[in-house]
Amino acid sequence: MGEKAAKKAGGAAPGESGTEPAGPPPMEKVKYPMRLAVLTAVRVEWASPSVLRIVAAPGEGAGVESRGLVGEYVRVVIPPAGSSTLPEPEYKGEKPVWPKPTPPSRKYTVRRHDPATGELEINVVLHGRGRGVEWARALRPGDPVYVLGPKSGYRVDDGYDFYLLAGDETGLPGMARWLEAMPRGARGRAVVEVPSPDSRQEIDAPEGVSVEWVTREGAESRLAETVIAGGVPEGHVFMWLAGESGSIRPLRAWMRQELRLPKGHGYSSGYWKLKEG
Repeated sequence: MGEKAAKKAGGAAPGESGTEPAGPPPMEKVKYPMRLAVLTAVRVEWASPSVLRIVAAPGEGAGVESRGLVGEYVRVVIPPAGSSTLPEPEYKGEKPVWPKPTPPSRKYTVRRHDPATGELEINVVLHGRGRGVEWARALRPGDPVYVLGPKSGYRVDDGYDFYLLAGDETGLPGMARWLEAMPRGARGRAVVEVPSPDSRQEIDAPEGVSVEWVTREGAESRLAETVIAGGVPEGHVFMWLAGESGSIRPLRAWMRQELRLPKGHGYSSGYWKLKEG
């Protein structure tokens, strides 16, 4: 998951004809108790030419509490430059507090979590520079990984007629995890924009959910036009948007004006913003 969070859009309410059949309930945000887990990196490898896959496992302490909900993310607390460890924090309730200067942290969507072993996988997109990118490049197996969260997740009903997901490589971890957890009879479409054909990843999506890959042409996004060209799905639809803010902006408008989704039946989050010039 990218570093900048986002607006969430639920779409406009449909007409009040009173003739539409009752559909699935709106998504529900579930908050978790915040806590710190100190994991150990066990694998640091390339998921694609621009994405590092980091897998970390619990040490002697407790691992990450994941409930398998949609959109779970953790915040990785980054040690000072030149060090792989953090000073011991103090605690205010369950909240860890470090002496100043407070160490930076970055948000990453949970790609996988194994409840049996406690292993956690996050994917770090290496676009641009920053402390998150520097940390990921320097990380080695055996190094500690300081993880806050997950803080929350979304419960999305399994009863929609169609699931429409769209995003880029920053939104891919969350979309892929959700697709792999969907009921095998689910129907839908996922459109993922990536920087090159080599950036495609294997996703075990239900047979009725198509996964389409769009290659970005330089800085020009083709995500919105590809999604819109597929038309408006029939039935009760849930739409999930996650990626670069400018690329999903037209889809936010399309979700409101064309899909006319009731509030709570759509989600939109700009994970990062492309700098011009």
